Amino acid sequence: MLLLALMSAVALEPAIQTTGLLDATPETYRAPSVRPYQPPSRFGRETAEGDAATDLHRRPLTAPVAVDDYVGDYEFSPSDSQTTYDQGVAQAAIDAETGMGPLDGRWRIAQPDGRPLLSLSLTDRGEGRRVEGAWRRLDAPAGVDQMGFAGPVSTQGEVVIIPLSEGELRLHAAASGWAGEWVQDGRARPVTATRPG
Repeated sequence: MLLLALMSAVALEPAIQTTGLLDATPETYRAPSVRPYQPPSRFGRETAEGDAATDLHRRPLTAPVAVDDYVGDYEFSPSDSQTTYDQGVAQAAIDAETGMGPLDGRWRIAQPDGRPLLSLSLTDRGEGRRVEGAWRRLDAPAGVDQMGFAGPVSTQGEVVIIPLSEGELRLHAAASGWAGEWVQDGRARPVTATRPG
């Protein structure tokens, strides 16, 4: 029985490879250029001067507390290690964001009059790496969800081409985001791409 299952799996392997059922991003792993924040090995084990005699956690409340009882300070100050950790995490997030490409994030594709057509979310990790994502129609009738994959993105000179299952977007950099056209069934309609919100 086991031999029969193994033989059928081997027989199906070429079919799986030729039909593209397991199509994945053909990119091998590379360590990120910006490492996540990693505190040193002694992190949090050394006590800063003046911190040893204070309470790090609030005592349980046994009675209601009026706002006036706080005397201008309602929380304990963070310790030096908490502050250092928060700063390290914030800096790692800023460094990672600066390494991303110009297409990374969410985009709102609209007609020149501002009427929304698509919501587009792309992952652009910069450094010439593959850009891809997903889209969703914003002008679809109520109760109808139209969505699909976007990419992989290619360029022709200054024009960025984003393939969609419903045509393709051809965009170039503009003053506030991107501008260009959405080509569907051989017809092009002008569009703009801006950050939502």
